[in-house]
Amino acid sequence: MGFLDSLLGIIGFGFGIPMGLFLGFLIFIYFEPRDVKKEVITKSIDEFESISMIDLVPLLPLWVMSPDYERVDWLNKLILDMWPYFDKAACGIIKSSAEATFTEYIGKYQIKSIYFDRLTLGNLPPKVHGLKPQDSKENELVLDLALRWAGNLDIILIIKLLSLQLSVQLVDIQISAATRVILRPFVPTFPCFSSIAVSLMEKPKIDFGLKVMGGDIMSIPGFYQFVQEVVARQVAKLYLWPQTFEIDILDSSIGAAKKPVGILHVKPYRGKASGKENYGQDE
Repeated sequence: MGFLDSLLGIIGFGFGIPMGLFLGFLIFIYFEPRDVKKEVITKSIDEFESISMIDLVPLLPLWVMSPDYERVDWLNKLILDMWPYFDKAACGIIKSSAEATFTEYIGKYQIKSIYFDRLTLGNLPPKVHGLKPQDSKENELVLDLALRWAGNLDIILIIKLLSLQLSVQLVDIQISAATRVILRPFVPTFPCFSSIAVSLMEKPKIDFGLKVMGGDIMSIPGFYQFVQEVVARQVAKLYLWPQTFEIDILDSSIGAAKKPVGILHVKPYRGKASGKENYGQDE
């Protein structure tokens, strides 16, 4: 009986300790107070280190640092709601424009075909971090926008070269650009302007990921900085002010004709009379 009592005691101890801990945990959860408020830890700007402030300032919206720029939450909400439809429309334009260019290379350099395997701008739209209207004496509306986009786009391009199939993937783009949007000219037909002109006021900051055959080539030392600088320079070359990207809204027959950009002065030095008519004394 002594041995049996000892054995039962050991078994009871082995089962009792885990069961007791489990029941105690349930009781603790059940009787835990529900009205305890979590303390929110806040810091004033003076409590941040100077290094932290230096890193934080470039991330602030422009309307925080410059009173000339306005906060436009309503515009960002509009862009967010329209982004899925803009994504489809923009990808359609990109695909049709690119395919026309691809046909020029098919048959050259042993290239058999080029096509998009995947094309989407993602579900994260750009945000306007500040808007500033500019005064203009022309028949137009000038808006300066601080535009930032941290997008999750995914574009895969397939290139069939002989028996080899190459895949080039563009992912995770980040753009920071000072953009000028001009609505011109004003016309008495809805939406009351005939075109939109977009230009960059400074060289943009562009960052993106690039993969070839699944490998991240941007991790190659020195290649990352080279590609980012070349892309930013080429974009600035095309759209840096006074260069513009024109988007026609109304047909030229409906909207106003383009305004003249200069005056041509013609001064005749010599002429010859025809028939009986005399156009002048000089010949």
